[in-house]
This record gives sequence, structure tokens and C-alpha cells, in this order.
Amino acid sequence: MRSMTYIFKIILGLSSILLVACQDKKESVEEEVVSPKVTASAELISLKNATIGPPNISRMWQYKIQKMAAENKQVKEGEVILVFDGQRIKNDLIGKQSQLEAEIKKAESDKLKDDATTQDLMLKLAEAEMEYKKAKRKAEIVDESSSNIERLKQQADFRYQTEGLAQAKQKLAHHKKAMVINEKVSVGKIKIMQSRVNRIQQEIVKLSVKAPKDGLVMYQENGNGEKAVVGETVYMGQSLMQLPSLDAVALKAEFSEPDKAKLKQGQGVRVIFEAYPEMAYMGTITKLGHAFYPKSANNPKVIFDAQIELGKTRPDVMRPGMKAKIEVVDQ
Repeated sequence: MRSMTYIFKIILGLSSILLVACQDKKESVEEEVVSPKVTASAELISLKNATIGPPNISRMWQYKIQKMAAENKQVKEGEVILVFDGQRIKNDLIGKQSQLEAEIKKAESDKLKDDATTQDLMLKLAEAEMEYKKAKRKAEIVDESSSNIERLKQQADFRYQTEGLAQAKQKLAHHKKAMVINEKVSVGKIKIMQSRVNRIQQEIVKLSVKAPKDGLVMYQENGNGEKAVVGETVYMGQSLMQLPSLDAVALKAEFSEPDKAKLKQGQGVRVIFEAYPEMAYMGTITKLGHAFYPKSANNPKVIFDAQIELGKTRPDVMRPGMKAKIEVVDQ
């Protein structure tokens, strides 16, 4: 009887141990369910990027692509990467240059005419001075033998020649003033026309877009997911390509709104690129966004951005746009 009681106690003890173990395991599972890993989707971005599109040309809103640098080509600063057709502007330049040349020739012709008129007026002034002096001498001579009528005629002639001399001087002075004004007007017109020609010439140069910095050529998709091609007509303000630098990249991650309280700068993350699913890389959260927004027009899920910097170990080949999965390991 005592042996049966002893066996019963042993069985009861083992049952208690198993029950406690199951409870511990259940609590562990429940704890894992309550605290899942924080994950997010991410995309590789360049921290030094440049957006390339049509240049700003006056009275031009449509641009026909004539040449594009090959996609995924590494280019240097100052290298031509995009060329637009400029036939309309070139025709405009020809017209403006013709107008400028005509205005310059007109100014030269007017100058010759003004110089000739000046010489003519100076000759007339010299003649008027000569006639004035002659009339003055006659009027100053006192000749008792001359009749009263003759002396009156001489005095009248002197007054006439005096008036003629004054008019000759006035005409020459007026002409010289008019010459100065006409020359200023002509020079002003030529400057305006020359500035228009210079502007058009500069705009023609701008139609050959140069790389503002070193980078990788990446064509940009429009709202329909299409990339521009040579021969296509695009519009002012349209983004055609990106020029990211590969020496400064980071990951832009999209976390769910509820995860905001679980994240902070400096946390470690595990990064798995879709292009390298067999490899995991480490990174650190460097920035946390403060704005919340819907993931897309069709997906109302509220998200926020975070920037992640990769560690020293990273893929040999990387380019902006690469997709990755993020898992926070330092919670």
C-alpha cells in the first residue's frame, strides 16, 4: 500500500513539472506574438542626386529630344547628356541677326548723312559770316556822297545778314544736338537687338544639357511608367533623367505608423536586397521622418519614412532604385 502511495506521489510530481514547462512554453509563445519584429520595405537612394529636364528657354514649352546619353552610363561633370532640337530657335536667330545687321548699316548710313549735312551747314555758316562782315563794313562806312536811301539799304542789308548769321549758327547747333540724340537712339536699338541675338545664342547652347556633376544616368518614368526616348516631344518642367552619385547612398525605408514609437536613431537593422537574397547586411537608422502619409492612392496604409545607412560591408554593385527588406534587430 505504501508503495502505491509512493508511486502516486511520483506521478503527481512529474505531472506538475510538465504542467509548469507547458505554461512556460505558452508564455514564451505569447510573448513572441506580442512583440513581433519590426520590418519595412526600402529602396536604395542617392544622397547626391540631380534631376535633368528641358532647359528654361523663353517662349518655348515643347522640346523634341534629339540625343540622350545611354542609361546606366557613368558620366563626368560637363559631359553632354541630353540634346534638344533647336531648329526653331536657330531660324529665330537668323532673323534677329538680319535685323541687327540692317540696323547697324542704317546707323552707318545715317552717320554719313549727318556728317554731310554738318559739312553743308558749316559751309553755309561760313558764307553767312562772310556776308555779315561785308554788310557790316558797308554799314559802318560814312560816305557823305551816298544818298540817304543808299545808307538805309546798307543798314537793312546789315540787319538781314545779322539775322542770317544767327539762323546759320542756330541750324548748325540744332543739327549737332539732333545728331547726338539720333546716335543715342541708334546705339540703344543696336544694343537691344544685340542682347536679343546674344540671348538666343545662349539658349541654343543651353539646348545641349551638360551633366552638373559626376553620376550615373538613370531615365525617369512619367506618370504612366514610361521613359522618354529620342524623337519624343516633352514639355517644360518634365523630369527626364536622374544623375545620382554612387559614392553617397542610403536606404529609404517605409515603416508603418504604429512602429513609430518602437524606433529611434542609432538602432541597428538587417538589410536584405532583393538582388542578393542570400546575403544580409547590417545598417543603422540615421533619420526618422515626422510626416505620416498614405502609402499610395490605392493603399490607405499610413506610413512614415526613415533613412538607413549601410555599414562597411555592402554589395559590390549597387544602384539607386534597388529594393530591400528591413528588419530592426536592436529593439
